Amino acid sequence: MRKNFLLMPILIFSIIVFNIHNIYAAYSEIEAADLYNRAGTLYQNSKFGETLGIYEELIENGITNPDLYYNASNAAYRSGSPGKAILYLERSLKLAPSDPDAISNLTYLNLLKKDKEPLDGNIVMAFFLRLYNSIDINSAALWSGMSFALAMLLATGALFLKNWKRTTLIGISLFCVLAFIISTGLFTHKIHKNNTVVEAIIMIDEAEAYSGPGKENTHIFTINEGTKVVIDRGQNSWNLIRLKSGAGGWVHSDCMEKI
Repeated sequence: MRKNFLLMPILIFSIIVFNIHNIYAAYSEIEAADLYNRAGTLYQNSKFGETLGIYEELIENGITNPDLYYNASNAAYRSGSPGKAILYLERSLKLAPSDPDAISNLTYLNLLKKDKEPLDGNIVMAFFLRLYNSIDINSAALWSGMSFALAMLLATGALFLKNWKRTTLIGISLFCVLAFIISTGLFTHKIHKNNTVVEAIIMIDEAEAYSGPGKENTHIFTINEGTKVVIDRGQNSWNLIRLKSGAGGWVHSDCMEKI
């Protein structure tokens, strides 16, 4: 369990923000802080199931915080729910994609699950993919705005200089323009991905995939708990899912939970 004392004011702030949108929230910020402290005590006493129950109450109340998800993942793993442990780590990394503890834990859990992730054959592409995943939307937006502002400031300053000083400022300004283009592209792509790509985690021991939305169709393959899938579309209570390997099939929606 992560002992992060900075989480408490952030947790309270999350509840205050949520209550602005939902005046009928189940808990006040004081009640939620008390629940969080109680969960920490229960975890230290090895009561992992009760700990997980409290964390999930906070999550269901609308609180989204990477440390809360991280601690919920630890409690889920300790209570024998690997699917939930992976789900909460994935949610934590969506909010804090460069968190080394969450990345390490997710790597470990992925090694334990039955369905192994296919390895990236291209080392260079694998490096850039890890780099891409480590950047969140807010960071990309911040870099975009800062690089644009700095490029404009330097370009304006170059107008009042001569010789090598002007050349130097123009060169740095062009570098900032390049940084602006890259960070804006990252920001745009991540926004598009968040709005169009729906990912989920298989939450039961074995989920059956069929050629169509129903058990009367041909059985294609079986997916095990903890596997991450992409949901292409849904029909009734069935989702057409796609694995990282490219394989796809229809799986009942009750077998998975969206990240």
